[in-house]
Amino acid sequence: MNINLSRLSRFVAVYRNKSFSRAANELGMTHSALTKSLQLLEQELGAELFNRTTRSVVPTDAGNRLAQRAEELLALADQIGDEVLTGTRHLRLIAGPAVMEASLAPALTSFYKVHPNIRVTAETLPLDIAASRLRQREADMLLFHSTSVSAIPEQRLFHIHKIIDEAYVAVMRKYHPAAQNALGADEMLQYKWAIPGYDRNYRSAIPAAIEQRLRRSGFPHYRVLSLLSCLALVAESDMITLLPASFANREARALDLKVMPMPPSDGARYDVSAITLRNRNPDPILDALQNAFTQPKVAG
Repeated sequence: MNINLSRLSRFVAVYRNKSFSRAANELGMTHSALTKSLQLLEQELGAELFNRTTRSVVPTDAGNRLAQRAEELLALADQIGDEVLTGTRHLRLIAGPAVMEASLAPALTSFYKVHPNIRVTAETLPLDIAASRLRQREADMLLFHSTSVSAIPEQRLFHIHKIIDEAYVAVMRKYHPAAQNALGADEMLQYKWAIPGYDRNYRSAIPAAIEQRLRRSGFPHYRVLSLLSCLALVAESDMITLLPASFANREARALDLKVMPMPPSDGARYDVSAITLRNRNPDPILDALQNAFTQPKVAG
């Protein structure tokens, strides 16, 4: 069976707009030309795709089934066309904000040394949208904290592989009072904290007794979804932050900040998983990119 991709794209526009008129305006074509195009697609497929009335356009069961695969097919066609035109492979990553800041640069630097001609696009999106992009083949790999992965719908479609597992460490100014003495957890919680995250999934990974103690202390004082912003706050104030050990050892020490193990991180780790489609063909280049994120465990 041959499916005309232009007609398939027009079908997606009608399906998304739930209207031939709105889809025709979006596509810059006449209503009659769009209708004829969809009729030809229905003839190609041997199935009616929409129930049309004077007031509504409702997809049939066949239309709904086609919509689930149409964007995937169009995205794949765009990718193939792009690669044919440029002569280079293009990998598309979507990562959580913390992963983007903490792990992307060293991994891509390592990957680039081996595969300098491969194009890479990396962006950050909410996990549900990212999973939809991956399912539709508009992304090749997702990189998210493992505590978030349980929220992905239709997990059976994906291969989930843990690639990073390391401790969080405390970061503060070199002459911060907490850096001068061996303080216990409760004493450390007397200070103000700026945390890049600390959402429900993060808290669920902390033992209940510790999590309750954190909440009673008002922890954290600032919740800022950026590792770099938390570093900047710490460098200019008496606040403390928790960061992945590899990132802290790379960035915080460059600012002459103190890095040390911290009891409130007990039970919660910087634990990142790579997510790919389960039924994809073997892909050594994508596997090499995934392996570039693999790091040895950091003590602490």
